[in-house]
Amino acid sequence: MAGLGDKGLRPAAHREIFEVLKERIVSLVYEPGEPLNEKELALEFKVSRTPVREALLRLSQMGLVEMRPRVGTFVTLIDLRQVIQAYEVKTNLEALAAQLASHRATQAQIEALFDIIERFDTYDLVRDYSACISEDQEFHRIVRSAAGNPLLIEMLEELNVKTARFLQSIHYVIDDYQWFRDSLYSMAVAIREGDESKARQTTEEHTRKFLSQMSSRFLPQESSLSFQNISDNT
Repeated sequence: MAGLGDKGLRPAAHREIFEVLKERIVSLVYEPGEPLNEKELALEFKVSRTPVREALLRLSQMGLVEMRPRVGTFVTLIDLRQVIQAYEVKTNLEALAAQLASHRATQAQIEALFDIIERFDTYDLVRDYSACISEDQEFHRIVRSAAGNPLLIEMLEELNVKTARFLQSIHYVIDDYQWFRDSLYSMAVAIREGDESKARQTTEEHTRKFLSQMSSRFLPQESSLSFQNISDNT
């Protein structure tokens, strides 16, 4: 990796380091509980320790690392309660993003959604579980970006970090591939056609069913009941 401390990149070094470290934590390159050495990271990125410390502080604010004075910095454990809470909030916010995207998405963004759906057909769901998770996350990232609301995007991106790390940790494999693909396709079509009601409805249905399937398999019983209550009340 090129040094981020080179002339012209130094002012943005901490932001770039933050993004790299965040991706490593979400994808479990850095496992929960693993120590992060500030000095070693500074050497890797060819910067002083200041931008590394700034990046770690931001990760700490997001709940991805814990900085213990005179002890060190560690990747946080995955908190199931926070995962549950994140999914509860995401249910409505993802639907709102799709609703806004139905009027604001560019042609390039719409084409990117359909490209992802086509790529799903090439994956082995068990062998390529990680790629499937990443593609699903990218689909929703494009929808969020197309919504064009910076506050909404920021909120969903932070929530997504918590849920994506959880999915990677359990090696989540899609239960019903055909439903999953058709659901994403319906969302993309609604956005392409500018149908805000359909975009919101299909996204809500997609999220509720996905959460119901996942919670029944991997999350504590009380969380399954919580997700069921969300479904019943929407």
